[in-house]
Amino acid sequence: MTHLNILYVDDDDTHRAMVAEAIEAAGHTVTQAATATTALDLLRQGRYDCIVTDYGMPDITGAAVAQEARALHPWATVCVVSGHDKNDMVGLPPGTLLMRKPFSLPLLLDVLSPR
Repeated sequence: MTHLNILYVDDDDTHRAMVAEAIEAAGHTVTQAATATTALDLLRQGRYDCIVTDYGMPDITGAAVAQEARALHPWATVCVVSGHDKNDMVGLPPGTLLMRKPFSLPLLLDVLSPR
């Protein structure tokens, strides 16, 4: 299994911590961000193999995070997770993966794994 450095962005503290714990238990490194603003700062400072972001956050949408992730980390897997219908999500860059909440952790790990 390939070790991944993952940025996980979600304003729901409980959900973010639970998912991050499961990803770490699978052998990956997770950096957590509770806001899109924090995520944008982290994207500019670090190198990530995967960026997973919630779409609906109070400060900036996950689409903005996905766009910045694509610009700064073009090799990375970018995944937006949301309870919203995909037709309601605007501004996602090409190649962005979408997962609907609630999602299974094994599915998320499979989606993030390099092919």
